[in-house]
Amino acid sequence: MAMHQDAIKEHIQLWLSRTVENGAVRESFESSIAMGCDVGNIRPENQDRVVCVQVQVTACDAFVMGILCDGMGGMASGANCASLSIASFISSCVNNLDLPVAERLLGAAEEANTDVYSMYNSNGGATLSAFLYDTAGQFEAINVGDSRIYANFAHGIKQYSIDDTFAGQNADAAGVHLSKGLLQYIGVGPDLKTQLVKLPKFRNIKRLILTSDGAHYIEANTFKQILNQKLSASELCNRLIQVSKWCGGYDNTSVLIANDLLKIFSQPEKTSLPPGTVKLWDSFGEIQLIGAIAPANFG
Repeated sequence: MAMHQDAIKEHIQLWLSRTVENGAVRESFESSIAMGCDVGNIRPENQDRVVCVQVQVTACDAFVMGILCDGMGGMASGANCASLSIASFISSCVNNLDLPVAERLLGAAEEANTDVYSMYNSNGGATLSAFLYDTAGQFEAINVGDSRIYANFAHGIKQYSIDDTFAGQNADAAGVHLSKGLLQYIGVGPDLKTQLVKLPKFRNIKRLILTSDGAHYIEANTFKQILNQKLSASELCNRLIQVSKWCGGYDNTSVLIANDLLKIFSQPEKTSLPPGTVKLWDSFGEIQLIGAIAPANFG
């Protein structure tokens, strides 16, 4: 029997709310993807959440998502807002497999926004940066707030999301920290406008990067030089987190780096899960939800 959508959401939110260390880096998919999350030097609590998700729809069909949320500091329950945003986002994507990928992501952001708004009435919220890549080669990414999505093509690192701040709307902000003042966030309410991030020539992407704003205190050239190194995803996550702390560690820092997205499904014997399974990794551990997809959706 498949899990009810509310059960999926509840399990994931509870798991993301568990007590963890102050910082860690973890790999998934044979080291193709790595995530790092660190509380930093100043903040008493880590309100960032970053996960990698694999959804095995059938024996042959699957998709992977990377999701990063930064609970808004100074607002009510930032950590819980980030956990709820991710839990709601994932459960929506799992329960709307019939939708095209872009519509699925946009709808999931709307659902997360509704859940957070209904609980906090615009007094709590989170950023959201996410991508989805499936076995059919479909890829889409979305962004809300001032967490960011970068990509490394042949010409180097470039930010492809646009910060939802007054300054960010007109800035090439790679490696530049801009003031919070968010125009959009998950939990803002009926006025939410989610960016569908346009990444040209996806198959030429050498590296995809999601970051929370703790990483944006790193000076622009240094930030780009780090990400241009021929290092593993986990080494790059570690390096960005450590440099952000050397630069003051003023905020929580989270990073997700995918070095070989196109290779993730190239060896199904190493990556496939039982049909209907949802598997999550964060920087501190992993969890599997068996039977999360209704048998009718197995195709």
